[in-house]
Amino acid sequence: MEYQTINEDGKPKFVVLPIAVFEAIMERLEDESDLLAIKKAKKEPLYEQSEAEEYIFMNPVKRERLERGWTQQDLANRLGVKQSTIAKWEADGAVYRKSTRKKFGKVFRMKEQSFL
Repeated sequence: MEYQTINEDGKPKFVVLPIAVFEAIMERLEDESDLLAIKKAKKEPLYEQSEAEEYIFMNPVKRERLERGWTQQDLANRLGVKQSTIAKWEADGAVYRKSTRKKFGKVFRMKEQSFL
């Protein structure tokens, strides 16, 4: 199944999945109480849309740091830079050198392309 889990502080906060997958899940529900619970949850979202969009589209360095429950200082210590450098890297529209992207990839255990 295709889906993306978005974490904050090391815990799942959102699950994003294609509409077709969601519809298939809805069709497979056998227990009517499950369906009622989903319909109720659909009417009362856990998060406001703006909050979800802000988190999904936030700076990738900040999002990865938050998903691991790290402070800016924690990340700075892991990368051997100052906390103020992390703050600059987390600014909207930040652009990273290839060497910096490699460092992010190593510390976050991800491909450097994730930080373009």
